Amino acid sequence: MGVQKMNRIGAMFLIALVLPVVAFAQAAISGEVRDASGAVLPGVTVEAASPALIEKVRSTVTDGTGQYAIENLRPGEYAVTFTLPGFSVVKREGVVLQGTFNARINADLRVGGLEETITVTGETPMVDLQSTTRQEVLDRRVLDILPSSGSRTALGVLIAGVDFRRQDVGGAGTAAPTGNMTAHGSYSEDAATTLNGISIASFGVGAATSVLSMNPMGVQEMQIDTGSNNAELHAGGVRTNYVLKEGGNAFHGVMFGAFANGALQSDNVTAEMRAAGIQTANSIKANWDINPGFGGPLMRDRIWFYFAARYNVNSEYAAGLYENKNLNNPNVWTFEPDTSRPVANEQRQPDAQLRVTWQATPRSKIGFTSYNTTYCFCPSSASLTTAREASAHADYPEQRLFAGDWTMPATSRLLFEMKGQYYGAQSNRSPADGLDPTMILVQEQATGMSYRAGNTYRYQFQDMGNIAGSTSYVTGAHSFKTGFNWKMGTLHFIDFDLQPVSYRFRNAIPNRITQRALGEWKATVDADLGLYVQDRWAFNDVTVNYGLRYDYFTFHYPEQHIGPAVLAPARDITFPRIDGWSLQDLSPRLGAVYDLGGRGKTALKASVNRYLLAMGPDVGFVQQANPSRNLVTQATRSWADANRNYVPDCNLRDPAGNGECGALSDRNFGTTVSNVTFDEEMLTGFGKRTYNWEVSAGVQHEFLPTLSADATYFRRWYGNHVVTDDLAVGPQDFDQFSITAPTDPRLPGGGGYAIQGLYDIKPEKFGVAAVPFVTLDRRYGKMKDQWDGVTASVNARPGGDVFLRAGVSTGRRLENICEIVAATGRGESPNYRYVWSTPSQLYCDREEPLQTQFKGFGSYTIRPIDVQISATYQSKPGALILATYTATNAQVRPSLGRDLAGGTQNVDVQLLSPGLFSRGDSGLGAGERGDRLHQVDVRVSKLLDVAGTSLRASVDIYNAFNSAAVLSHNYAFDNWLAPTEVLLGRFLKFSVQLDF
Repeated sequence: MGVQKMNRIGAMFLIALVLPVVAFAQAAISGEVRDASGAVLPGVTVEAASPALIEKVRSTVTDGTGQYAIENLRPGEYAVTFTLPGFSVVKREGVVLQGTFNARINADLRVGGLEETITVTGETPMVDLQSTTRQEVLDRRVLDILPSSGSRTALGVLIAGVDFRRQDVGGAGTAAPTGNMTAHGSYSEDAATTLNGISIASFGVGAATSVLSMNPMGVQEMQIDTGSNNAELHAGGVRTNYVLKEGGNAFHGVMFGAFANGALQSDNVTAEMRAAGIQTANSIKANWDINPGFGGPLMRDRIWFYFAARYNVNSEYAAGLYENKNLNNPNVWTFEPDTSRPVANEQRQPDAQLRVTWQATPRSKIGFTSYNTTYCFCPSSASLTTAREASAHADYPEQRLFAGDWTMPATSRLLFEMKGQYYGAQSNRSPADGLDPTMILVQEQATGMSYRAGNTYRYQFQDMGNIAGSTSYVTGAHSFKTGFNWKMGTLHFIDFDLQPVSYRFRNAIPNRITQRALGEWKATVDADLGLYVQDRWAFNDVTVNYGLRYDYFTFHYPEQHIGPAVLAPARDITFPRIDGWSLQDLSPRLGAVYDLGGRGKTALKASVNRYLLAMGPDVGFVQQANPSRNLVTQATRSWADANRNYVPDCNLRDPAGNGECGALSDRNFGTTVSNVTFDEEMLTGFGKRTYNWEVSAGVQHEFLPTLSADATYFRRWYGNHVVTDDLAVGPQDFDQFSITAPTDPRLPGGGGYAIQGLYDIKPEKFGVAAVPFVTLDRRYGKMKDQWDGVTASVNARPGGDVFLRAGVSTGRRLENICEIVAATGRGESPNYRYVWSTPSQLYCDREEPLQTQFKGFGSYTIRPIDVQISATYQSKPGALILATYTATNAQVRPSLGRDLAGGTQNVDVQLLSPGLFSRGDSGLGAGERGDRLHQVDVRVSKLLDVAGTSLRASVDIYNAFNSAAVLSHNYAFDNWLAPTEVLLGRFLKFSVQLDF
């Protein structure tokens, strides 16, 4: 680590020591105090006492409106006491707080002496009358009870409306730690993952994703926000916040262990699936977890600690995939499965987490958190379309997080907080174990299979610092907060390969070469800064939340060198340091809650909020503007291997067609020339980042003290989409053609329909060096991306031995990119990432049918025998079905009137709308989904209490009804609809948790 980097990190922590820094909004208790006549009472002392508070008691005084608020309260059970000379003391017990819930606790004081105390007990209110944020809190009780792997994504998808790209079944077969949940039409890049309110996202995966998954037994609760987020972060998607255990004055510990293997699993492959081409489903090879935790006092009433460690192994056989008999054989170019050696994807993760808390003064609390882990997903993505030797081996040899925080309620109304954080990481994509470096990757179009070797690999290093700050002033009627977040850091990315070429075959006949001349790049974020003010104003039966956030992002590229490569021997260039530009945005956050009837039972809620997508060195035009990144390092060319020697008999360094190879798709390949330019209008002023607006309106009602329900309508729409226009090629440089879809009873109308509006570039324009012009969509027309839907849920807690949460969400997405495609000759779907490389209007205007999810989880304890039964349920639309048909040059020629440009031998055509239903006559064939997914997981636990020690012995039944839902299909039409991944069959997992 260089001196400059050390100085920068040191400066960040110095700032963290002298500035008040924000903590994530925690729970609060607020309300109003009146006398027997109904008049408001100012000057009442209100105290909130709980073992969850290290200082034991937090207090305030009602303001002139008789209102009070006590904020920044940790999760736990509280007693609230109201005291005013001349009046009897009123004490409300049993107030349970979770997440950021604001419990409305009112009090009526009667004339009497202070020696008289009136104690009131009752259920904690279930309706939040202060906030419009939609939040689900998974506290320690829920985390211990539910059958789940314990990851934030596995738990988050149990919430109505929330989805994740991969289906988790008991933690078996998890393919990678990265990725974000989505909800209510949000993008993955809208998400945020925080530790006690400060982001732990990585720079290297889109600047919104965290590869860190905090130790399950070290987490006190997990807060998941899915809508109407406040101004403290830029993001408007799913926010996950970890609140860690902190220890206490007594020593406590936990020991958790779990085990499952293939002998405990059922076969769920059906005869229909075998006929479709899959003989074995995904199955468990190994699945076990050891996770102890222990905490207590280092110095009673002053210093506490909590330490947790874990070792987790998940290994899963990939459905129908076996080792390649021809692995490392340079003379054989086909994939031949060795059915005696099935292939498994495997995850190994050890971690260690330490939290130390110091009560420095009666009001000041200082905390320190250390988290260290490594991952190895080796391999991570082997499947029926990716052989083991072609799969990425994702290893994360360094993932280190150090965080410090300080909290001080200076007075009953003034609160200061601060946090600082350093995150250092390395993540690699490495060649498969035992791979001969001379092997060349082959992609077979007919089956969709990639085999023989991997494509490209990488080393990625990052160092990142994060601080944030706020000051809160709470009067009762008002809760004002101002603060900032500031992130900075560096990302260094090294691309490499073992061979500079990859081949594409169709039915074992070569037709295309991909050639590479890779390099490396660096980028530094100088400031990802957010400043905000927000206030909550309560008057009569209305509470208004309003805020404004200012975001500022600036960066630079340090000096970078790109040297020669096998296919670019003359390339040798050093780019000097380049300062990037600055992006600025203002985002309002508005929300209102109306207490209908004034009884605290029914709340009408509405909000209007503007959010931004995350920015980082590997995102959007920050990535595109990097001079080392925007060199042409990859291009393709046609290949007619007439003699079938599987060796390109041509000069690959010559961009022109020669020998049996066609011309390169970009003549700037391997040179030091970059023609990227940027629209000056997108580089200056405010409002140039991709944003989205979220509007919500809903109602929350408490039917009983233990039963509530809510329903909310959401609309989200996006703007400022980045568009890259190749100025060297326009819509006029393409010729139109059509093909006839194959006859197949599985296609709409049995197939045989004409697919018109396809395009091929004119021969004289093929391979012309690209001149990318980066701008915003509004320069060319309107790009639409909008989501509308409704989410409703029920929360029941009839007793300590029973709870139930369930919900339904339905909505649809609308996309229209037709004007962009027509103007530029190319485009990209903003959400589904479908790319147009021609002016085709097919599928550019698309509307989704309603996509409906049902989710639920709950638990019931049979007290006479101390047996606890819990379950989770998920029901959601099936996997997207695409149909990629490879049309040969001979099929295209009659309509096109010539051969495909550049000697291209075939072209891929979508027979169905890619992912969304078509509208009007924009395409033929509706996008489809597979069978609906239903997953039920059950846990049965025996509870034992012996001398203060609690033992939970459990058996989990994952996929209890042995669903055989297909999670993904083969899209290549020659092997169309063959399942490539199936939901894991029913299996048992045994676990033991000892709390002492």
